[in-house]
Amino acid sequence: MTMKNYSEKEMKELKSAFEKRVFSWPNITHKKTFGCPSYQTNGKTFAILVTKGILISKIDQAIKDSPSDQNQDSAIPTGKRNIEHWVRLPMKDEAEMDNIMPIVKRSSEIVQQEE
Repeated sequence: MTMKNYSEKEMKELKSAFEKRVFSWPNITHKKTFGCPSYQTNGKTFAILVTKGILISKIDQAIKDSPSDQNQDSAIPTGKRNIEHWVRLPMKDEAEMDNIMPIVKRSSEIVQQEE
């Protein structure tokens, strides 16, 4: 998976639903990162939307160690460099989004606590 594989057309509805949720949290901003929508708190990225998925920058070890179909700890190629140790979670519809929102929320909390 490369970061340039973000399709606004494919992700438009999910992006809208995702943003409705995350923008209700305090201190959330967004920008484009590697051509993908990314979400920050205190200027630090905690999530990046990709086509049919989301990259999470900070995740509890217990969640990371749980078996699932997520792509864990693999380097994400971006063209210029690789992003290490992010977790890619599938997100093809709102039901999957609902299941992973607690993980996304936790990522934002971890990032917010960092100095």
